Amino acid sequence: MSISNLSEKLVALLTDELDYNSEKKEIMAYAIETALLFLIGALLVVFLGFILNALLTTIFAVFFGGSLRRLSGGAHFSSPLKCMIIGSVIYALIGFLSGLLVHSGLIDKMYLVPALLVSFLLVAFLAPADSEAKPIHSRSFKIKLKIAAILFVGISLLAVIYTDNNALSISATLGILYQSITLLPHFNTQFIKGRYV
Repeated sequence: MSISNLSEKLVALLTDELDYNSEKKEIMAYAIETALLFLIGALLVVFLGFILNALLTTIFAVFFGGSLRRLSGGAHFSSPLKCMIIGSVIYALIGFLSGLLVHSGLIDKMYLVPALLVSFLLVAFLAPADSEAKPIHSRSFKIKLKIAAILFVGISLLAVIYTDNNALSISATLGILYQSITLLPHFNTQFIKGRYV
């Protein structure tokens, strides 16, 4: 049973006694599906981060990369569940790599700043990246999202420069870099055409 089917059954169960029209039921189903995906995604990220012995760095990467994604958009898979599973695996691997880099001492802030500057440029030129599944129709909303994404990367850059926490610096940078790479037109057109589905 898919998450979508499960959310529709939950709506039917919850609204059995209520006089909801189809529009209200659809809104409720969407809210339940979104909440279920968030909960499953969060549990999967925590589980994978724990298994890889990189829970903290995974959470940092998800927080920074996921926050940027909310503002910038990016590549999508054919279903929200597939997107959530693959995203969770990628962020757990980023957390694992971040942990290795922290313990090895190979990464200095002089390498992180250029990576964030690349992310800044990608966001400035390409954000927000919408798709057929999630189009953004309002020009003013697009401008607001772009400004918010640029500010987010700028603030993250300052946080990386001024923090003494290497785990935070490395995992935040890699999470943001990964998310900004998903803005590239190649990934978005390929995902929309279904080549990665």
